[in-house]
Amino acid sequence: MIGEPCTVLVVTYNRPVEIRRTLYAFLKNVIYPHDKLLFHLADDASPGSYIADIKSEFNFLHWSHTRTERGGWGKNVNTALKAIVTPFVFLMEDDYVANGPVDLETGARLMTNVEQVGLVRYDGLAGHFLTLHINEFVNHEGRIDYCVIDKKSRHLNVYSNRPHLRHKRFTDYYGYYPEGGKLGWTEEAFAHHVRKAPDDSPSLAILKDGIPRRFEHIGKSYQLSGEDVGKRGKSG
Repeated sequence: MIGEPCTVLVVTYNRPVEIRRTLYAFLKNVIYPHDKLLFHLADDASPGSYIADIKSEFNFLHWSHTRTERGGWGKNVNTALKAIVTPFVFLMEDDYVANGPVDLETGARLMTNVEQVGLVRYDGLAGHFLTLHINEFVNHEGRIDYCVIDKKSRHLNVYSNRPHLRHKRFTDYYGYYPEGGKLGWTEEAFAHHVRKAPDDSPSLAILKDGIPRRFEHIGKSYQLSGEDVGKRGKSG
């Protein structure tokens, strides 16, 4: 039984339609004690009453938020992570709509009992060239089948910014995201950082249903647009 609270960190910038679809779908599909879920908006200076309107519509949730002034994805998320105190954080962007169960309870139970695992991906690995090592954990609460992602996999993105549940020890070890770069560059730089870590560093995993896509990406990308702030990273 999970006793620890989990903060759902929603990374957002000016997507009033998409974020509502994202939140409603998540609430429909999430598996976690609802009284243990907190919600945090990491906002990079959306205009007008954007944050107030979201909090008003979802006033039955326990909200907090941080704001950066168009500092880019890295600074926005870092600011939020530094403000969050729960041991578990589920990170998702404002345009990822869940299309099936999002079992955070099992992911949290895995990381509580298997301390080597620091992050569980929920985006679905279909189409990625990643090497997986099949494992299991069994105790009085039952069995968890999971796969650890090999950091030496062919594909760069052993780590991805896509939806994932992380334990505090993941952030404590790997640190925060690089700042000052565009979205794509930020993700790639952090993915390289994770891949270079030694074998005994916190590992990344998926649950037994973690290969099929679990989220629909509905938003128009800000990459390479005027809204993609940052000085580094030609790829966005």
